[in-house]
Amino acid sequence: MRHIVITGASSGFGAALAHSFYESGARLTLIARNEERLRELGQKLSADWMVADVCTDYDTLVAQVERTYGAIDVWVNNAGIGEFDRVVDQTTDVIEETMCLNATAPMLLARDCARTMRRGSTIINVCSQAAKVPTPKSAVYAGSKAALLQFSNALRLELKPAGIHVLTVNPGPIATPFFLRADKSGRYEASVKSIMLDPDRLAKRVVAACEASKREVNAPWWMELGAKLYAMCPVMFERLAKRGFDKK
Repeated sequence: MRHIVITGASSGFGAALAHSFYESGARLTLIARNEERLRELGQKLSADWMVADVCTDYDTLVAQVERTYGAIDVWVNNAGIGEFDRVVDQTTDVIEETMCLNATAPMLLARDCARTMRRGSTIINVCSQAAKVPTPKSAVYAGSKAALLQFSNALRLELKPAGIHVLTVNPGPIATPFFLRADKSGRYEASVKSIMLDPDRLAKRVVAACEASKREVNAPWWMELGAKLYAMCPVMFERLAKRGFDKK
């Protein structure tokens, strides 16, 4: 039975991943800051759980999980935040927290996992389509996710000889509580409600991709197509997509 560890697991996409991995027959260790929701989900899925903040506990977290619950087969770096606002209006605290949760902590946790994982293990980093196509009012969020995506691409090459796989998940907007903080006005969430991804369906895709050792999960398909066009013709794409960019 595979041992799956998920950060940011108490709600949203992390909880959806927990359900999907549980349905696949995995043994779970769930990590988050909200003890009440974590305990409830842990009981429902017969999972182990640990209250921790990846931005303050990253130095010992992997070792603590291994010592308490055993060797790790899949580590999912899912914990993350975003605040959609102009850079000039964002505080230093918000920028530092975003970079830590979305980039620095996942990098350090992936490093520690890579030091002890067995052949056939997988590190999953939840990135974003924003890592490929940045938009106004998401400069810090996009920058943090782009850092994690490029880190993951390089780490995949480094760990291939050791038989450890790296999977990145690059979703567009997902129907989760993420937007309670990211979009306090609610305007952006309302404007993209019709195209939001279902977290449960996406989670099932991630589990299948993990089992098949896929390189990436990109959703929705048309955003990934847009990302490829942006990479080839950024100036033209920015002009054509301006209306969509301005939704934030």
